[in-house]
Amino acid sequence: MRKRSYTIAASLIVLSFGAAACSETKTATPAGTAGTETSTPVANTSGGDTTTTASGAADELNKWALTYTGGTAGAATGDSVKVGYANDEDFFPENTIGINAARDYLNAELGGAGGKPIEIVSCKVSNAEDGAKCGTQFANDASIAVVITGTILNGNKELYDTLNGKKPVIVGNGVTSDDFLTPAGQAFTAGSPGVVAGLAGYIATGLTPTPKSVAILAQNNPAGQAAVPLLIAPALKKAGIAYTPVFVEDSASAADVKAALTAVGADKADVVMTIITIQQCINVYDALKQLAITPTVITTGLCFGTPMTDHLKQAGETGPVPDGWSFGGYGYSYFQPDLDSGMKTYIAKVQQYGKPAPNATTLEYTGFAGPEFSNLMTFAKFVNAAKGATDFATIDGAIRSFTGPMMLQVGPLNCGKQVILGVPFPSVCGAQMGIQQFKGGKWISIADGLNGKPIDATAVKS
Repeated sequence: MRKRSYTIAASLIVLSFGAAACSETKTATPAGTAGTETSTPVANTSGGDTTTTASGAADELNKWALTYTGGTAGAATGDSVKVGYANDEDFFPENTIGINAARDYLNAELGGAGGKPIEIVSCKVSNAEDGAKCGTQFANDASIAVVITGTILNGNKELYDTLNGKKPVIVGNGVTSDDFLTPAGQAFTAGSPGVVAGLAGYIATGLTPTPKSVAILAQNNPAGQAAVPLLIAPALKKAGIAYTPVFVEDSASAADVKAALTAVGADKADVVMTIITIQQCINVYDALKQLAITPTVITTGLCFGTPMTDHLKQAGETGPVPDGWSFGGYGYSYFQPDLDSGMKTYIAKVQQYGKPAPNATTLEYTGFAGPEFSNLMTFAKFVNAAKGATDFATIDGAIRSFTGPMMLQVGPLNCGKQVILGVPFPSVCGAQMGIQQFKGGKWISIADGLNGKPIDATAVKS
């Protein structure tokens, strides 16, 4: 792979999951694997204590969690261990669902962190001023042991600059270049560098027959503008696959999306790849129906969630996602929960301890909630391994030297050393991702941690 140097000045979307829809007339199948089929019902998302796990199974889940965190069974006691938490609540409340559920679980059943209860000190970041303010608040509070971010669109640079060298930082679910380039901390997931590049590599080498053309529908913002040339185009060019991007506004109507698909040649493309918000994903689903075209569609986790599921119900479909769609993510699936990755434990405990976001009627346990739950569990792991020590050098050193396994993230970690498609990402630790497909009412592992065939984004050729 030729080494390239980029100055990444634009935002990059963190894509927890991607999707691909296969048609009857243009069928693209994974090369070299038939996948692993499972039939898994969607977990209850009504919130509160809805766990129906039998006692023996519950013990198994707690055993996994105690082994992962190194904690002690039972409730935490004594003075609290404080965790600074910065998030944009207006746009990403699911982060808060995840971290608060992990806090309550750790404190009630796993001995907290070092035997002490964990306390979350929250600070909302919506702009640069907020970032600087929250960073100063956390940096000046000697009782805060670590800062974990949620997802921040604006103000994260100011937050990181203020915290750098003063507090250990775990980048929770980053969405901008500052999240992947900051020297202040580390992100344990593969993020968009791993997931989007992995999906591009899958299009280039994982589909049979190899597609000849790809239509790319991306958001007309810095995130979409950056992702196409940096994370998608290099792999497609290397494979000799023609591609045409079109960018749509965040506020695009259904008619706008239909027009964009027509303009980009979706009716002739072998693959349609989208990097758009969930509302635009719904519009893409409707537009493909209206246009009566059936390309293979590769999309992202921004297309996944309750709005899509509700829309499908109104359209007469029964699945949580359109039939035939596949999801690329961190290598494990909310709908194929396994014990070893911690997914079974997460699903059970987020339903037991999680609370719906304000004004919401359902519990959004997918998307960013899972990794944020895992981040706090991993912080507790560090404190327990240090026999309760929470000083800067101990926690910062544990964060930067962590090689995994990371709860819900496939593969080993290599913090500070990841180079993907020739671009260094110094604060990204994970590089492997996975793809699952929902078809005929069943989930199929195409390439992930469940079938032992995850995609390594650092191996994608450009």
